[in-house]
Order: sequence, then structure tokens, then C-alpha cells
Amino acid sequence: MVRKLGLEFLGVFGLSPVDLVHLAADLDCQFIGTVPAPIEFNPEGFAPWSLIEDAALRRDLKSALAERGVELLLGDGNAFLPGLEAREALARQLDMYQDLGVERVNSISFEPDLERTLDQFATFVEMAVQRGMKPSIEFCPISVVSNLATGVKAVKHAGEHARLLLDTMHFFRSGSSVPELAEVADLIGHIQLCDAPREPKLPDYLEEAMYERMIPGDGDAPLKEILAALPNVPSIGLEIPLRSLAEQGIGPHERMQRCVDGSRKILALADRA
Repeated sequence: MVRKLGLEFLGVFGLSPVDLVHLAADLDCQFIGTVPAPIEFNPEGFAPWSLIEDAALRRDLKSALAERGVELLLGDGNAFLPGLEAREALARQLDMYQDLGVERVNSISFEPDLERTLDQFATFVEMAVQRGMKPSIEFCPISVVSNLATGVKAVKHAGEHARLLLDTMHFFRSGSSVPELAEVADLIGHIQLCDAPREPKLPDYLEEAMYERMIPGDGDAPLKEILAALPNVPSIGLEIPLRSLAEQGIGPHERMQRCVDGSRKILALADRA
């Protein structure tokens, strides 16, 4: 199976989704992933944007996707938060993703109660399926859904349409193993690829995850083994923020070119394994 390779929002910081489409096409990537609005870190001074509030931006995005033959595959930024109900809090942006033709919508939990998280994810799955989209949840060491086993529990709780999104940094740092991953390969719907050192580069996990990951092949994560264990996952998004390079004046095209080149080398190794 030829797997789709794409660029996700976190690696380009404040770049608009329209410009991300053109960047993906220029780097021979097949899709992008986006969020409703950019993160605050914006070293290159891109203009602010909001997909929810700006109908013209949504029209321009649809036009760019059609013009360049790029897919908007992943709608991210759907978080479960304490005191908020997913049905109300996330309906508007799921409607927006549906309008844009998104294939998959991903969630993450910052709700500290696991049982409530499981129920919120089940609601999210129902909402996504009603809108014709594929729902997933990612596990992360600083979430109550902290590892592969808990992620599998969430998916099984939410039913047949639910899947896991596997972020390779979160997998590597969570203590989960590749043999465990291979046993649940059919529950993985999407991979977010990056590398990471065995020991944290920064004391704050969220800061490292948001701003300073590594190009595939430059760190210690078992990326070849992870990808070889998941041969049937159809899409691999590059979620590789490189704040230090951006602050050196290295722009998104060159940063993402390095990421694409490293990823293709790892994929070639995995496909031969």
C-alpha cells in the first residue's frame, strides 16, 4: 500500500492553511492537517487567521485544495476540557470541518477524570459519524489517556467507528512497546510522525511537544519499527515543530523539506523491514 504523506499545522506555526496547502503540494505531499486557529507562537509574523470566523478563508482554502490536488485529511484541535460538554463545545468546529470536507477529526483530553473522558470521546465519535467524518483520539503522557493501553480502552468504549491516532513522540515517551502496538494495529487510524530524544530536551513536556521535536532519523524513537508494525495505516502526517530553526530564520519551506526528506528515508526502511 502506498501511504499518503502530509504536513500538519504544528510544524509551520502561524502559516495560513491556504499557504500550507501550497507548501504541501510543492513538497509532493498529499494532504494537510489543520486547526481552527493558529497557536500563539508566530516567529515569522504571519497574519492571524480563523477558519471558524472567516468564511472567505474557508472559500480560499477549498479553492487551493482543488487547485493543487491536496486533501484536507485531518481536523485537529478538538479538546475535552473540565466543565465543558463536547456536544456543545465542539459542535461548531465539527460543522466547520464537515463543510471543508475533512476526512478525519482528532481529539485529545485535558479532562483529568478518565471515566468522563471516555464518555466525552464516545459523544465526539457520535458527533463525527453523524457528520460523515472518521473520529480518533490520541494518547499523550500528560493526558489522562496517557498510553497505548488507555487509548485502546477509550476506542473500545466508544464503539466500532472510533480509532486511535498514534503520535510517535507520545508513544515513545509513554512507555508503550512496539509488540503491544502490533497487537492493536487495526485500531490505529492515522500516524503523526516525528522523532524525539530518549531524554527530554526541555523540562516541560508540553513545551517540547508543541515547539521542539526532531526530524525523523535525528532522534532515538524506534520509527522504523513503529511504521513497520503499522503497514496498513494509510496516512502519515508530519507533526514536527522546530522552534530553534525558525528562530534562526529558517523558513517553513526549508524546515518542512528537511522533515519530508527524513520521513521518506524512514518510510523506505520500514517498507523493507
